[in-house]
Amino acid sequence: MKKVLISGLNTYLGRRASCYLQTKDFDVTGLVRNLSIFNKIVKEKVTARLFELDLLRKGPAYDNFQISNVNFGIYFTQVPTLDNDIQLQLELLGLRNFVEICRRAGNNRVIYVARLMDEHFLEPVRNLLEALRVQYTIVVKSSVIGKESVLNRIFSKLAKRQTIFYWNWVASLKFHPLPLLDVYRWLREMPWEGNFISEVIYLGGHEEVTFRNLFYQFLNYTSDTQKREIGVNKFFAKLLLSRFNDINKEDIDEFRRVLYYEKNVDNSTWQKVQSFEFTPLKAYVSMDT
Repeated sequence: MKKVLISGLNTYLGRRASCYLQTKDFDVTGLVRNLSIFNKIVKEKVTARLFELDLLRKGPAYDNFQISNVNFGIYFTQVPTLDNDIQLQLELLGLRNFVEICRRAGNNRVIYVARLMDEHFLEPVRNLLEALRVQYTIVVKSSVIGKESVLNRIFSKLAKRQTIFYWNWVASLKFHPLPLLDVYRWLREMPWEGNFISEVIYLGGHEEVTFRNLFYQFLNYTSDTQKREIGVNKFFAKLLLSRFNDINKEDIDEFRRVLYYEKNVDNSTWQKVQSFEFTPLKAYVSMDT
């Protein structure tokens, strides 16, 4: 059995990892800043063992935390964006303290999971990991789809309306989304011991799809009514998205980053070492929407 320590549970990827990363052969322990708040937010059954511990402020819980025989640590990027200096410094502080805890457990292997929007801002992260002399791998992944992901949240708001206003540039934009549960299965199956050390590797979805096509796949399982489509320009698309669909600013900002940074990525680095079969998008949308 592999034992892993994970952090970043306040993020979407980390929160659902606390529910789906654990298996009979993959023992997961998670660190969360405020357990009572986390328990109110999470809507699925948590399968990982959780400990309340603040990686930024430290304190007695940090000083006294003990875990043994950890095979590796997984750190999910915790801040909204790395291109903000204040948020970057918080990320580096949390990561430094996470590495320290991993080493207490006799582990010097860390997987840092970033997003495509972080791609051009990862040098300070890599420099820190090099300075700490940790055996690291930085994984840069495409956007995920799944229950409560930012794409699913926006799609669910749009699906409530009879008329869909869209900007054709966005609707026809192609990308390679990742089924979320595939990400956890991939993390479990990769042979991290002895592979990809001091490397940046990419993880992208297997299928190319437009945002419009993915939205209508979502509609097939969430709505029985026929929608009317009206094309609008960029200005009205932005206005209507926020004003008439009740989508909060944080989700709109994250969606814009997805639009700006998403691209097809090269999976060949890890595929030379480990094969992996992705879940077809159509099947995945039906099972995790």
